[in-house]
Amino acid sequence: MRSRALAISNDPIAEEAAVAQLGQGGSAVGAVLAGFFAAAGGYSGVLLSPMTILVAGIGTGGRAFDGRLRQPGLGTKRPRGFLPEETIPPAARIAVPGAVAAAAVANAYDGAKSLGSLVKHGILRAERAGADGRAEVLGRVRSAGQVAFTEQAFTRPFLRVAGPSEGGLVTLSDLGTINDIDHAASTRHVADSDFLEAPWTETSATQPLPAELGIGAVVCAVDVRGVFAAVAYFRPSDGLEIDDLALLAPYVAVPTQRGVTRQAPGSPLPAPAPIAVRCNADGVPVEVCAEPGSRALHIGSPPRLSIVRDPVSREVTSQRR
Repeated sequence: MRSRALAISNDPIAEEAAVAQLGQGGSAVGAVLAGFFAAAGGYSGVLLSPMTILVAGIGTGGRAFDGRLRQPGLGTKRPRGFLPEETIPPAARIAVPGAVAAAAVANAYDGAKSLGSLVKHGILRAERAGADGRAEVLGRVRSAGQVAFTEQAFTRPFLRVAGPSEGGLVTLSDLGTINDIDHAASTRHVADSDFLEAPWTETSATQPLPAELGIGAVVCAVDVRGVFAAVAYFRPSDGLEIDDLALLAPYVAVPTQRGVTRQAPGSPLPAPAPIAVRCNADGVPVEVCAEPGSRALHIGSPPRLSIVRDPVSREVTSQRR
């Protein structure tokens, strides 16, 4: 059967939600966000992990939305720092989540559906998993977006395990301040094509990646308007359990060490974004491609996931390798 809209993922939970969203007349952006939130409801670590959103359409150029984790410590003095022989508490490695803020900005840019209509997929998955605390957090995200992370129902249990009292750096100021989200996509020219990527893709691909980030996942979609979208996120393998919220915070923040330059509070922490949108020689987007689980997209090699759109017939086809 011919199709003009498709969504695929290496995460079955995310793919099911993304396909359902497109089937209801949703946009490519709405589809990938629905997939992300479904994964955030199904797995404890997704909501507090890094993510990147990439969007491109005919005549609109490309945009990247930065949902990477941020280094904590805003509004506080520099701590003395840990000595080399000291044991670093787990709380010192907990970062500030930025995924919901990025999702809200990307969704506002798209303007097709309310964020709440996309988060519902995550709430249903959390309820199905018996994760009541996670369902409640997503319920507040559905109603309030990023503001949900400044409410006491979230901040109290989060700071109880990741705040200064436990040796962490996360503050109320951190949870209310996520900046520099919306960026113009960068362009990499290869052969006769331009590849639109997140501006931090190359840097993140060369920096150390915490093994605790676990499994990398991607959702890609193309809608009937010819808009291409992709979201890259992670399912952490290790982190700090926040039992009251049924969430897992990965160990990504950089602990402050005595005599070592401090990681700037509020700065994004490295996270791969192995996604790109390929444009043809006329500058028309024709393919969204991804290498979930890789540090970078290897342009020139067949991608693991891709959706190709014929600019003439407007038909789309997907490939998995």
